[in-house]
Amino acid sequence: MRLSPPKIFYMLQQGSPLLGLHACCYPFTGYPEFGYFLNKTGRPMVYSCSWPFYQIYSRMEPNFTAIINTCNLWRNFDDIQDSWESVQRIIDYYGDNQDAIVANAGPGHWNDPDMLIVGNFGLSYEQSKSQMAMWAIFAAPLLMSVDLRTIRPEYKAILQNQAVIAVNQDALGLQGKRIYKDKGIEIWARPISPCLAFTTPMPSPSSTAGRTAHLQRQISVTLRELGLANPEGYSIRDLFDGVHYGTVMPDKRFKVDVNPSGVVLVRCEVAKHALAVGSLHLRSQPTDRTFRNPFHNNNLFNHFGG
Repeated sequence: MRLSPPKIFYMLQQGSPLLGLHACCYPFTGYPEFGYFLNKTGRPMVYSCSWPFYQIYSRMEPNFTAIINTCNLWRNFDDIQDSWESVQRIIDYYGDNQDAIVANAGPGHWNDPDMLIVGNFGLSYEQSKSQMAMWAIFAAPLLMSVDLRTIRPEYKAILQNQAVIAVNQDALGLQGKRIYKDKGIEIWARPISPCLAFTTPMPSPSSTAGRTAHLQRQISVTLRELGLANPEGYSIRDLFDGVHYGTVMPDKRFKVDVNPSGVVLVRCEVAKHALAVGSLHLRSQPTDRTFRNPFHNNNLFNHFGG
């Protein structure tokens, strides 16, 4: 493909607010060249690319300084398929490689785990909530792939959930991390605004081995284990069901029931000021049992008082 201003202007005339350059094995110099022509148009536009994916595929270290200066969002893993297995692989990749991924995300530049497949054919209702919750924790672009003319109401409600969208669109633009994984349970956390921001996700049972894979599971954890230790306690609200759990103190056990391959996404507000968000996501492949607070050195977290 030869890049030229006439071709760029033609694409812009189609009225799309987003343009993507996902050129298989195209020379890497093409991405900044394409971005240069986009900027020349003077029109605001979101620029999506696959630059880091093809560098990783070529066994190269992605040049994220150049990528961030060029693109607004980028793919770094395989294309999503219309299946729960595909969603799980993406979540696993983002968790297993988070130290290399999370630091590159921020306002105006985001990791893109690919489209939402909510409302299509491959996900159950619970799995659809799981994808929506995790994409909110990832601070990922919410690009739908469903036919809006035929989407069922319950899936439409997931995509239009304003409380979950607010987490995704949080002004800090910080991507969340996995802080716990053991025996089919994963807990992810994401800092959010305004002041006193933190996220404590709680995911669900997915492919846990044995009969428990298809059973609802109860998760019990203290907020202190999740890094939330404000002595005033936290007001906790479920963002999908709207359930308010009242004020929970840091050392009191917080319990939730999670459906198979489902998720519980909660927002925690310090009793008088702060905010925190979370999603509990139970998964398989047990690892260490230790809770790790990835944000303990985060200036935001320290400033907001945890």
